[in-house]
Amino acid sequence: MTIPRDPLPVVLITGFLGSGKTTLLNHLLRDPGMADTAVIVNEFGDIAIDHLLVESAIENTVVLQSGCICCTVRGDLVDTLDDLCTKVAQGEVPAFSRIVIETTGLADPAALVRAFLTERTLVARFALRAVVTTVDAVNGAGQLDGFAEARHQAALADILVLTKSDLAPPEAVATLTARLKAINPGAGLVPVVQGAIAPDDLFARVPENPSRTGSDVLAWLNGDAFAGRPGDPRSPHDDGIRAFAVTLDRPVEREALRGWLRSILSLRGDDLLRMKGIVALRGEASPMVVHAVQAVLHPPVRLANWPSEDHTTRIVFITRNMEPEALRNSLEVLATRTAA
Repeated sequence: MTIPRDPLPVVLITGFLGSGKTTLLNHLLRDPGMADTAVIVNEFGDIAIDHLLVESAIENTVVLQSGCICCTVRGDLVDTLDDLCTKVAQGEVPAFSRIVIETTGLADPAALVRAFLTERTLVARFALRAVVTTVDAVNGAGQLDGFAEARHQAALADILVLTKSDLAPPEAVATLTARLKAINPGAGLVPVVQGAIAPDDLFARVPENPSRTGSDVLAWLNGDAFAGRPGDPRSPHDDGIRAFAVTLDRPVEREALRGWLRSILSLRGDDLLRMKGIVALRGEASPMVVHAVQAVLHPPVRLANWPSEDHTTRIVFITRNMEPEALRNSLEVLATRTAA
C-alpha cells in the first residue's frame, strides 16, 4: 500500500441520535468542494445517503456523482481505511485528499480520537484535523442531561454545529448555546439550518494543529475563551465537566514538565477530556506546545519562536470531576521545584 508523503487530514463528524449528522453530511456531499473527499460511515442504511447521489458501487464502496468516495466501516476502522487506500492504489476508486468519518449517534468520539493518536498504521498515514459535533437545538438540552455520550461529544468538539435552531424558541437556543460554551468554551459554534454550510466554511473554522513555526498556535489554543472562567459546570447534569485555564508566569524545566504530564495522565487520564497548552521552558528561548486527549498525549511540539510578546505559560483544560485549584497548585509546585 502506498504511504502518502504527508498525512491525510481526517475530520470526525459526531453528534447524538437525531442531531442532524445525516442532513449535514448530505449537504456537504453535494458541494463540489468535497469531490476529493473519502467519507466513511457506519452503515449506508443508517446514514441514509441520498440514492440520487450514488453513481457506482464497488465492494462496500460507492463513488458519488460529486466525485466523493463513500464506504462503510467493515470490521474496524483500521481495516476500512486500509481497504479504501488499497482500492485507490489499484485504481478502483479515485484518489482523495481528505477523509470524513461519521460516527453512530451513541458513540463516544474519544475512542476514535485515541485510535488516530496511538495506532501506528493510522499515525503514519493520517492526521486527525477536527472533531465536528452536531447538537440539536430542539432536543439537545435533554440529550445533554440524559446521556454521557452527548456530553462527551460536545466536550471533545473543535466545532459545535447547532442544528434546528430555526425550530426552537430563541430563549431555548440562547440557553443551550450558553451551556455548550460552558462545557467547551474553545470550540467554534455555528448555527445551521437544514445542514446548509459550505465545506470550506466549516473546515476553515478549525486552526491547524501547531507546527514548529507556531503560526496558528494562538488560534488553536483559543485561551481567551477560557479567561476568567471559574471552572464550575453550567448545569448539574454535566457530570462535573469543567472548562478552565491555568497560567504560570515562571518557566519550568523540560524534564519536570514531562514528569507532571505523565503523572496527570496516569492518575486522571480518563477524566482529562482535553488539554491544550503553550509552556515556557527554563533556559530555553522558545516554548513547548502540549496537547492531550484523555490519557493520550500528542507528541509535544517545540516552537521555533513565541507566537506573541506574551511568554506566559497557558494551559486550557476540559475535565470531568477534577478541581481547577488542584491543577493550578500542581503547576505552582512544579515551578517552585524548578526554581529551587
